[in-house]
Amino acid sequence: MHRVSAECTEGDLDPDLCRWLEPLVGEVALVRPLVGGITGQMLQLRPASGGEDLVVRRWRSTGPEEQDLVRREVTGLEALTGSGLPIPRLLAADPDGSGSGLPSTVTSFLPGRVELDPPELREWVRRLAEMLVRIHAVPPPALETCEYMPYAQHPWLVALGDAGLARDAHELASRAPDPSAAVLSHGDFQHFNVLWEGTDRPRIRAVVDWPTAGLADRGLDVGHCRLNLAVLFSADAAMWFLDDYEQAAGLHVDPAADVEQLLGFSLQWPEFIPIQVAGRRAVDRPGMPRRVQETIRRTLDRAG
Repeated sequence: MHRVSAECTEGDLDPDLCRWLEPLVGEVALVRPLVGGITGQMLQLRPASGGEDLVVRRWRSTGPEEQDLVRREVTGLEALTGSGLPIPRLLAADPDGSGSGLPSTVTSFLPGRVELDPPELREWVRRLAEMLVRIHAVPPPALETCEYMPYAQHPWLVALGDAGLARDAHELASRAPDPSAAVLSHGDFQHFNVLWEGTDRPRIRAVVDWPTAGLADRGLDVGHCRLNLAVLFSADAAMWFLDDYEQAAGLHVDPAADVEQLLGFSLQWPEFIPIQVAGRRAVDRPGMPRRVQETIRRTLDRAG
């Protein structure tokens, strides 16, 4: 999320990180935190030498999960070099934190803004869907399989008085995906990871945040984005995205992986979504479960 907030000082660069960065960056003229992230520290750095701005991402611990995410991002960004996708360039990585103190990456800084209050929501959704089609059209490189969310009877859906919907949704989501249909997947494609430029007719400048890149059924990215659209906007927006994606791709999305992602909602979402939004739009937290429920119902009706 490359959205600049209040300027901080070089004090935010602890000694381990400074030593690791020095051969790459040299003296730093500017350090700014990038708002909206929930998984670790994101900093924009500007070298005093006048070179390009950089983004440093540091995870919160040196656990195996964090190390694996850094390695996935390294593999993904390296594999996608020359793909033509609007993505950052990987400049350095420290997966185990042995040099920088914590698992870290350094990538090129891509200008743009996270757009969370678009003036034309319908057109904005269409452009998001078209970008995802473009990602999925890249010949899949040699990447690991994306991890799917485990499905289970979620109390939030049953608590809404819709045990039948929960049962039907889980029955559909339990269907195993076809491995031969796997495509290049971002793994966390949604509006927080897309940067825009322009005002009258904004266009997508970049897609960032690739530590979950891998191979998966296209429904994983589609469903994850639709879940985020339902949470922050509406069930209509989530259904528009599916319509637009299928029209642009010229095919139908297998609803199993799509619905599995929709079932990934939990009552933790109303707690962390406002952190990601960071005051950039109003957030209706109480309405989130109902919007996701409506999206699931309409998706099942559509799937027959």
